[in-house]
Amino acid sequence: MRSLFSVLFCALFLSLPGSVAAQSDPYSALADGFKNPPVQARPKVYWWWLNGQVDNRRLIEEIGEMKKAGIAGFDIFEIGVPPSDTMVAAGPAFFSDESLHSIQIAIEEAGRQQMEVGLNMASSWNAGGSWVNSRYAAKSIYRTEVRLSASNEASTGVKLPFPEIPKRDSKGSLKLIKYGADGKPEYYSEVAVVAYPDRKTGAIRPEEVIDVTAFFNAESEMLNWAKPKGDWVVQRFVCSVSGEQLKMPSQNSKGPIIDHFDAEATDFHFNYMLGRLEQVLGNLQQSALKSLYLASYEATGNVWTPSLPAKFTEVNDYELTSYLPALFDANLFDDQQTQQFLADFKRTLSELMISNFYREAKKIANAHGLEINSEAGGPGLPLHNVPVDPLKALGALDRPRGEFWINHNRLNADGIDILRVVKEVSAASHIYGRPVVEEEAFTTFQHWQEAPADMKPLADQAFCEGMNRVVVHGFTHNPEGSGLPGIVYHAGTHYNDKRVWWPMVRPFNDYLARLSYLFQQTEFCADVLYYYGDEIPNYGGHKNSRFTAGAGYDYEIVNTDVLLQATTEKGEILLPTGSKFKLLVLQDSPSMNPQVLQKLSDLVDKGAVVLGEKPMAIANLKGKSPTKSDYQLRDKLWDQSRKPSVLERSSRADLTDIYASIGLAPDFSYAGQSMGELDFIHYQKGDLAFYFIRNTSNQWVSKRCSFRNGTGTPELWNPLNGEIEPVTDYLVEAGKTTVPIDLAPFASSLVVFKPGNGAKSSDAKILSSNHSENIRRIEIEGAWQLFLTDTCEGTDWIVWPKLKSWTSSDVDSIKYYSGIATYRKVFQHDINSINIADGKIYLDLGKVEKIADVWLNGVHLGISWTAPYQFDISEVLKAGDNELIVKVANTWSNRLTGDALSGRQTTSTNIEATHVKGLNKIYIPWAEVPLLDSGLTSPVSLLFKEQIE
Repeated sequence: MRSLFSVLFCALFLSLPGSVAAQSDPYSALADGFKNPPVQARPKVYWWWLNGQVDNRRLIEEIGEMKKAGIAGFDIFEIGVPPSDTMVAAGPAFFSDESLHSIQIAIEEAGRQQMEVGLNMASSWNAGGSWVNSRYAAKSIYRTEVRLSASNEASTGVKLPFPEIPKRDSKGSLKLIKYGADGKPEYYSEVAVVAYPDRKTGAIRPEEVIDVTAFFNAESEMLNWAKPKGDWVVQRFVCSVSGEQLKMPSQNSKGPIIDHFDAEATDFHFNYMLGRLEQVLGNLQQSALKSLYLASYEATGNVWTPSLPAKFTEVNDYELTSYLPALFDANLFDDQQTQQFLADFKRTLSELMISNFYREAKKIANAHGLEINSEAGGPGLPLHNVPVDPLKALGALDRPRGEFWINHNRLNADGIDILRVVKEVSAASHIYGRPVVEEEAFTTFQHWQEAPADMKPLADQAFCEGMNRVVVHGFTHNPEGSGLPGIVYHAGTHYNDKRVWWPMVRPFNDYLARLSYLFQQTEFCADVLYYYGDEIPNYGGHKNSRFTAGAGYDYEIVNTDVLLQATTEKGEILLPTGSKFKLLVLQDSPSMNPQVLQKLSDLVDKGAVVLGEKPMAIANLKGKSPTKSDYQLRDKLWDQSRKPSVLERSSRADLTDIYASIGLAPDFSYAGQSMGELDFIHYQKGDLAFYFIRNTSNQWVSKRCSFRNGTGTPELWNPLNGEIEPVTDYLVEAGKTTVPIDLAPFASSLVVFKPGNGAKSSDAKILSSNHSENIRRIEIEGAWQLFLTDTCEGTDWIVWPKLKSWTSSDVDSIKYYSGIATYRKVFQHDINSINIADGKIYLDLGKVEKIADVWLNGVHLGISWTAPYQFDISEVLKAGDNELIVKVANTWSNRLTGDALSGRQTTSTNIEATHVKGLNKIYIPWAEVPLLDSGLTSPVSLLFKEQIE
């Protein structure tokens, strides 16, 4: 039976503009949306407003530039600058009247442009602001410790002074703590006073800890307690503000972060900001503001909130008072007791944060017609020790969001890139029924080094992990007079109208939108369900990291919350969203949640195939130790002589024999698959199958690819231009369809199967542009005219005798040139020189650094931004003279280097150094940054391709 949520979600989805579900012909609707993606599939950007410095006239200009570039909208993200950046002056405080006026202008202009707006709920991150008072600020727990010797019978009472609260954090920054006249923090509350025997050696037992709170007078700070004989330790625990402030606010916007575990704090923060917005915008449901963004949660220190003790008892069915000392001394109790308590403590924090922050924020936002998106609980483990179940936290949102970087990573000891948070986010969206998987995309510390061709491989990798909405990090607002390349946030691809290649960026945004649209409208398909365990915090890792399903198979990640709702249908594991899986694989863990154990028993008994190592122990649940029957059930489930049972293996690295035993062939396969040249992801819409294939290498790849679910007629959908072509040669045999796939370096393609029977051959041949027997290449020889402008008008041009990088020139104005340059050449073509009855003629630009805009004989061929940099000119090429004009845009890097070396000031920016390729995590000053190849750097040719029958 479907839940009420599922019914409501389906009703909402059916009402979405452009929704395939609302149309009677899914194929036509998907094809139309693929060719012309709607606004909800197009990329968004973080719109950085640095240091609160905003130029309202430029806001309107920049919104117009976004619209022209095919960007759907933006998240307004005010943020500060590093202390070393003295170029960006401070503007008004975030959410002051002047700040609100600028926000109003941006939202109203976006409405006129039919764009969507999100708003980050703070100046920088975490959530908070100058308006947050001590009652609602982040909390921590502090303690005072007094030791009582055996000779002290405490007949006159013992003074327990107020805990010392450090004035500065671990980095030396002053904490934001307001103090009263008595020298104590403005806000604090007593938690408990406990006592335990003072043993010099050996652990104590929690039951030896005595709650003596009733004998403590907080006003006089005296403990009047008749202690038992012997030495004792008395500890007073107090909750007060942590003093933690916003991570990087604009200069005039400093303030504390809120208590993310307190619903009242969430209410206060949201209601304050929404109330201020309504003062200038009126009814928010009638505005272009559509979402509120909660950026990364990166709080530090011992987290506490006043409701924690009660919630702990509710979640774990025992009180935490006796265990409080373990928060400061991990060796006080024996290791097993301490680890169990800390696990229960983190589980409580997880429930508090999910309920009181993410769900509460969603409730408030939804009541105003807005959605919540966030990197919920993170990016968490192992990058930040955020105490939540990330899948459950992400599932509590309207739009889960992750992140990935370009030309930068951070590998943990297992070789997992912890900055790549995509698979985990897509899994949360899938298992909790959220249709959109947003990704904060292309963050980097390599300034002005990249172009769309460099960004595409990372985007394709994210698409193969489940991303279906791109949020580019980011577009920095530049007030009038900022110069070129202007001021920028200290991290991220600088995706704004100051970019050299900005006038040519639209096709890249179209590419991202086409794939996003299809993947939003279809359902992810995988064979394997991977249970990542019950630990908190936890993480799924990027695709094929913590777990891999093997070559040709894909997997979904599931947590305890959703696994406990799973059922079995015809031997398949069925989740509440309707997703089905052939195999459930368990993360190796020394212990298992007894509820999960019982669920596994139910699934296995009903025919589900489960694979996993036998746990050594059964975990405590709600303070109760596992029973004898729990262990008997475990032994029964892993009894390999019993059928059915959980399949046990010494390694999950190769599941081939498991797949063979259940008759499960690879979903996607090709010869040499173990080398990993091609990656894939599979989506379905009814009888329509969509396979996205990407070339992971910098070489051409030609393969015969087989698709298990490829029933019907195959087509190739080209996300570069929206064209759809039938596949005329393919092979159907042994329950799979084989299609020839030919991909340029880092290229991608969509293989789509629609119902119906088409022509099939028993020998599918591959037509490839790198197969010389099918192609003749004729190089366009000789010199070119080169104009260092975006036009070829006038007489100021250079004779460029050979196509090579501008950086090879001895002339500084060419060597360090950053901008758009125009090549012009008139070449001759003898129409009778090559006789191909059934073929095509292509213009091959060779290697382009970075983007080219091309005209032939006055006909605009288009913008070429990624390999293979080719155009079909069969109908444009003519006999005799042909005029070819190519405009090429590079990046700002070379000009910045030239200026640094010469002392010229043709550029202006707040960035003084950058990371460069090959020297990861090292900042290089501009004068030492290697020059980047620029322009047309290899011969331009005509390709004559003969069609093979």
